[in-house]
Amino acid sequence: MKGLSRKAHAQSSCNWGRRLLILVCMVGMVRLLFLLVSPLELSPDEAYYWDWSRHLSFGYYSKPPMIAWLMALSTCLFSSSEFGVRFPAVVLNVFTALGIFLTGRKMADSRAGFLASLAYCATVGSAVSGFIMTIDAPLLCFWTWTLYFFSRADASENKGSGRDALVCWVMAGISCGLGLLSKQTMIAMSGACCLFFVLTEGFPRLFRLSGPWLFYGVQLSMLFPFLFWNYRHGWITFVHTAHHFEQAEKTAFLRVDTFFELVGSQAGIVTPVIFIMVLCAAFYVFGFIRSMKKFGNGCGSFLRRSLVFLELTGAVPLLAVFALSLKQRVNANWPAPFYLSLCVLVGIWLTIPPVHGRGMFYSCRRLFRPGLWVGFSMVAALYVLPFVFVYTPLSGSKLDPTLRLRGWKELSMQADSLLSAMPDPQRSFVVARRRQTASELAFYMKGQPVVYRWNGHVRKVKSQYELWPSPLDDNKEGWDGLVLVEADKSLEEIDRCFDSFRFLSQVKVRLGKQRTRVFNVYIGRGLRKWATR
Repeated sequence: MKGLSRKAHAQSSCNWGRRLLILVCMVGMVRLLFLLVSPLELSPDEAYYWDWSRHLSFGYYSKPPMIAWLMALSTCLFSSSEFGVRFPAVVLNVFTALGIFLTGRKMADSRAGFLASLAYCATVGSAVSGFIMTIDAPLLCFWTWTLYFFSRADASENKGSGRDALVCWVMAGISCGLGLLSKQTMIAMSGACCLFFVLTEGFPRLFRLSGPWLFYGVQLSMLFPFLFWNYRHGWITFVHTAHHFEQAEKTAFLRVDTFFELVGSQAGIVTPVIFIMVLCAAFYVFGFIRSMKKFGNGCGSFLRRSLVFLELTGAVPLLAVFALSLKQRVNANWPAPFYLSLCVLVGIWLTIPPVHGRGMFYSCRRLFRPGLWVGFSMVAALYVLPFVFVYTPLSGSKLDPTLRLRGWKELSMQADSLLSAMPDPQRSFVVARRRQTASELAFYMKGQPVVYRWNGHVRKVKSQYELWPSPLDDNKEGWDGLVLVEADKSLEEIDRCFDSFRFLSQVKVRLGKQRTRVFNVYIGRGLRKWATR
């Protein structure tokens, strides 16, 4: 009977694995198909990171270097095209779903892992990160695999399998290190892991374990080049990150508006029903953990440790972000990786037995199926709406969310025409006022030229463009400049940089019947100076 039970368990695990394979294949194919037929151009952030990929480094102004490295590899394989820029997002999204399944299977069983992956794929956030290639795509992937390798290392450690544990601790450290090289939010994972060690092991035993030392040692060694780059540039990435929290320090009272703004954005990104289920699962599992016995050996002990780990990497940082929203406005994508841990928590919650009766939170499990219908319907709408807003009279309306991802090709075509009409096109360069415009022009203009950004007479570092060489550094003294300035922006004394400077024309890019993007174009003859730092 025991052998039969093991055989049935293996068969069940295999069945859930097949379902997972079908799920990720379908999700990947849908993402890839949309990537091929999408009418949306690169977002300003995508074009900005692509421009980074042309200047490979160990660090950048606002973010770690992973996004640039991935784009450089992808565009090397598929050319510097929209497909080449966005293809890594599809691959990373598929690996994220796979990592969630493996984590849920390791912590509970294959059914829990599959349900967790299903919940993740039914969120709008998953759909966006599987198409738009920003720093969140690699962050989510590496967060998930850190969960998996950490849980596997913890299980091996408790079973006394030292060799497997050491390998998994190293892999967990590598995954976390890659996450730290993707986005600063990954520091929440390192902190949560440290708290887990303290709560489960205690300080005396903690210092005798090799796992934590390997885990953090690998991360630090991977971060060293990035830290050294920041040291040489005045810790610019850390200074920029600190600016995000200055508002909270200045606010002396609680802000209810920003709190409910964050709640609304999270309900939209995670989808309303799954968002409710995530919160219910977090509350229910907290009570479930308290009802279990103290840490010890055995499967029950490992399940409890796993649930504690998921709460620390999901519910606790999510709670901290909501607390922060009472002091300042919080970007909607900041809590994104925390939901990966909570999706695994949801998968396990759907499979564990009730504690002390069913209760309200346990009864919310019945929302899972309708939650999936709502979620996948919202995901489907997300892929359909771009075509609706681009090809219907709704284009350019106040309801149109695609405005930031359209019009850049047309602007670049007009800029190409103006550049070719310059007195000496071969000795002319392009300047933009905003970094969004500079990066889009660099991507979509013919030959993908270097586009410089003018940020004022005093060259304050407000983007990566101020860290790169100026036109004078690139030996363009005496060259002519084609300067594009948004109609609502001032020249900021750029006219003083040339021997002569005059208005050339006004460029209008129509984004529909109700919206137009307007630029004033100037021609500067004979570059003689540039902004100083």
